[in-house]
Amino acid sequence: MRIDDGVQSELERRLRQIEDPGYDDPAHAPLPGGDIAVLLILAVVLSVAAFLIWY
Repeated sequence: MRIDDGVQSELERRLRQIEDPGYDDPAHAPLPGGDIAVLLILAVVLSVAAFLIWY
C-alpha cells in the first residue's frame, strides 16, 4: 500500500515536531492542586449520596 507523497510529508513534519526536545505537549500538563481537591471532594459527596439513596 502506497502512501500519498503529501500525506507522507505531513506525517514526517508532525513526527519531527513531536520528537523535537523543545516540544511542550499540553496533554501532559499536571492538574492544578485545586482541581484535584475538588474532584476528590465531589467523589466523596457523590459516594455518600449514592449510599444514602440506595440505603
